[in-house]
Amino acid sequence: MTKNIAAKIDLILHATEDFQKIVEPLDDLFGIESDEIAKREVTGHFGNPIFMLHVDLKKKRAEQFIKKFVSTIPRDIITGLLANIEEQIFESAMYIRFSKQDFVKKILTVEEKDPIRVAIYIPTYVKKNIPETYRKLLSENNGNA
Repeated sequence: MTKNIAAKIDLILHATEDFQKIVEPLDDLFGIESDEIAKREVTGHFGNPIFMLHVDLKKKRAEQFIKKFVSTIPRDIITGLLANIEEQIFESAMYIRFSKQDFVKKILTVEEKDPIRVAIYIPTYVKKNIPETYRKLLSENNGNA
């Protein structure tokens, strides 16, 4: 992969949700430890605490995560992502959203509502090559495909 590769993970954790239930699968599946997770508290509409969780990975660390992440995605999801890759790309980054509820069970399923959002950025200098760059990434690093 390239030296300027980056990956970001973002999610919202509500007051009723357990931080540890997110940390465990992040560590078990991807080797992301709790000290790598930035946690920012904001106040919800009804005064309830909401935590914005963010992981920012760069270069070698991002590459390690991406390989583990892509190899964990089930074959049927990879097939769907490959078929609709343009819908996953925004401003040169590929975004994949997974169910937070299934993630705590260490299962990756695509979900748009209350997701864990993973953004992967690979510098690609020719705009028309961007979809192919991400197709290659998904195909080459998925042992399930």
